[in-house]
Amino acid sequence: MNEYFHLELGSYKEQVNWYGRFALGMLKNSLMAFETIDREVAADVVRQKEYIASQYDLLNERGVLLIALNQPMAADLRLIACSLDMITSSERVGRYGKDIGELLVQFENRDHVALLAKQLTEMGSITTSMLDIVYNAFATGDTETLSPLSDMEETIDQMYDVIYADCVAAMEANVSVVPQCSAYHMINRYLERSADHACRMGEKVYYMRTGKRVAIDHVSE
Repeated sequence: MNEYFHLELGSYKEQVNWYGRFALGMLKNSLMAFETIDREVAADVVRQKEYIASQYDLLNERGVLLIALNQPMAADLRLIACSLDMITSSERVGRYGKDIGELLVQFENRDHVALLAKQLTEMGSITTSMLDIVYNAFATGDTETLSPLSDMEETIDQMYDVIYADCVAAMEANVSVVPQCSAYHMINRYLERSADHACRMGEKVYYMRTGKRVAIDHVSE
C-alpha cells in the first residue's frame, strides 16, 4: 500500500506540474500573439480554455482522493496541499492567457500605443520567467532557485504602476484610444495577478519542502 501510494503521489506531482506548464504555455502563447499580432495563435489559446477547466476539476478530485484514501504523513500531505494550491493558481494563469488572447483580436492598429505594447511585452517576459522558476522548483524541490522572486515581484509592481499611468495619460491625450488602452490596462492587470500567483506558489513550494510558512520576501533571504 505504501509503495503504491508513493507511486501514485509521484504521478500526481508530475501531472500537476504538467498542468502548470500547460497553463504557462497558454500565457506565453497569448503574449507571443500579442507581440506579433497573430490572431490565429490567440484564437488557439482561447480554444484551450475548456481543457484547462476540465483538468482543473480532475486534478482537484484526484488530490482529495489521495488524502481521503491514504491518510498521508506530514511531508506527503504538504506535497498534496501544495499541489492543490498550484492547481488553483495555474488555472488562473491559463485563464489570464485566454483573456489576453480574447483582448488581442479586438485591436491591431498600434500607431498611438506602440510604447504601451512594448512595455506590456517586457512585463510579460518577467512574469513568465517567475512562473518558470516556480514550476522548476516544484519539480526539483530546489527552493534556493526561488530567491529572485521577491525582487522580480517588486519590478512587476513598479511596471504595473507605470503602465497604468501611461494608459491614463494616453486616453486623456487622445480619446480615440480609450477602448484600446482600457484593454491594455486589463492585460497589465492580468500580468500583475499572474506574478502574484507565481509568488503564492513559490511560498507553497517552500512550505512543501521545509514545513515553514513564510512570505516570499523571506523565502528569498
